[in-house]
Amino acid sequence: MVPEGVAADDSARPTMHCPPTSFPRHNDMKTILQLIILMLLASCSSQEEGKKSPIDEENNQYVACTNITVIDGKGTALQKNMVVLFKDSLIYDVAKLSNYPFPGNTKKYDATGQFIIPGLIDMHAHVTVLPFDKETGYGDHYDLQASLASLQSFLAYGVTTVRNVAAATIDGIELRDRVNGGDCKSPRVFTSGYALNKRNFGPFKSTKTVQQVQQAVKEQVEAGVDMIKVYAALEPKLVKAAIAEAHKLGVPVVGHLQNTTWTEAAKLGIDFITHAAPWNGKYLSEQNRQNYIPTMLGRLHWIEKVDLAGKEIQDMLQAMLENNVSVDPTLIAFHTKFWANDSFYTRNPNLKIAHPIVLDMWQTTSWVGDWTASDFAKAQGLWSKLTELTRLMYEKGILLTTGSDFPNPWILPGIGIHQEMQLLVEAGIPELEVIKMATFNAAKALKIDGTHGSIEKGKIADAIILNANPGEEISNTMQIATILKNGEFFTTDELLIQPKKNPAKNNGL
Repeated sequence: MVPEGVAADDSARPTMHCPPTSFPRHNDMKTILQLIILMLLASCSSQEEGKKSPIDEENNQYVACTNITVIDGKGTALQKNMVVLFKDSLIYDVAKLSNYPFPGNTKKYDATGQFIIPGLIDMHAHVTVLPFDKETGYGDHYDLQASLASLQSFLAYGVTTVRNVAAATIDGIELRDRVNGGDCKSPRVFTSGYALNKRNFGPFKSTKTVQQVQQAVKEQVEAGVDMIKVYAALEPKLVKAAIAEAHKLGVPVVGHLQNTTWTEAAKLGIDFITHAAPWNGKYLSEQNRQNYIPTMLGRLHWIEKVDLAGKEIQDMLQAMLENNVSVDPTLIAFHTKFWANDSFYTRNPNLKIAHPIVLDMWQTTSWVGDWTASDFAKAQGLWSKLTELTRLMYEKGILLTTGSDFPNPWILPGIGIHQEMQLLVEAGIPELEVIKMATFNAAKALKIDGTHGSIEKGKIADAIILNANPGEEISNTMQIATILKNGEFFTTDELLIQPKKNPAKNNGL
């Protein structure tokens, strides 16, 4: 259905596959086998890495998926007729099924016609969900129940690790420690504290001088953050101060940048850059730079006028490659804006999985609320040029990962990363490479690739078992049969039964 005021032009419609409203049911035998596994696991909550999961511990129980096709997450060819053996929280073995010597106490799960990929890693989310009021803005403290419900939805769609970029420092650490402690059905979480910016609001902290930046970094590292985030308003000298101080204290830096160019940040040693484009006027010709207003609408001018083959962009790509900068493009964060006038997002049947606080925020806020029908048409017409920059980063060899930017409007927890993967394939990146971005590349960027991010012997058992081949059609990552997090088996349906809201424990108390 085309919204009022928009021409019925199919070429301007989103081309990615709309997420299904429900998931395929297993055949009866597979359901029974899966339920046996789930009953074995039901007595305990998620376990931390290195701790034993409740798979018949006394009898040293193994669980095997047989006749399965392995997509290891490293971009290699599919491996057919395999056995993947799990023990405790680990992938105990990955081998050819023919003549495989199963341990005598192995529970076997026939996975004929199914595919296993590593658990997905969302490198860009904001899971310390803040209440939002249209008049007063963000609340001062995160809503615990909205955050836990959102994290459970992430896990329901196979996301086993989330990087929480920009959170009130104590909130982010508290939530991370709660879910990583094993008491919640949740992805593991890595978190930053407040994003360093030029004013205080929501998850942002005002840092206007080098000394303020250095102090903020020290305080966050002492509190226990996993990374520092610098934001758009900071100029190069402040970004430089943040990087230097963070690296001195052994913590990486993530940048959502605008006043500092990506070229400058790469040469300063930044570790990660977020989003699909730098939006800095220095990448435009002098004439086009003068007409550039760095607003959301102004970004259309930037996309239209930037020369992707020009020296400025090519120097940027080279600097990022030489300095080992990793990028999560978050194409979905822009697609949801460029098509915010489309029922594909605004009346998606899966909106029901979003927590009411998140839904209310989407109904009352918008980055594109002042756009006209012609603005949306222009944005949609420029979409392919924006995604071309992501493809150029991939072809250059820059380490790309995947991120959803939840809870920006219409980005659903868990589903958003699958939509991101679809958009990356549409940008010209092969399916297996996109799966690699969402798994092994992300683990490598987080420096956990020795234990996570691929289907390999000895790694943590984070995985998704799928009913269709995502190497042929990337949207098949949504055809989920079973999710494994740290050796524990879940189904999407059970995880989408959200925790009940407890008013006494609201707002993080």
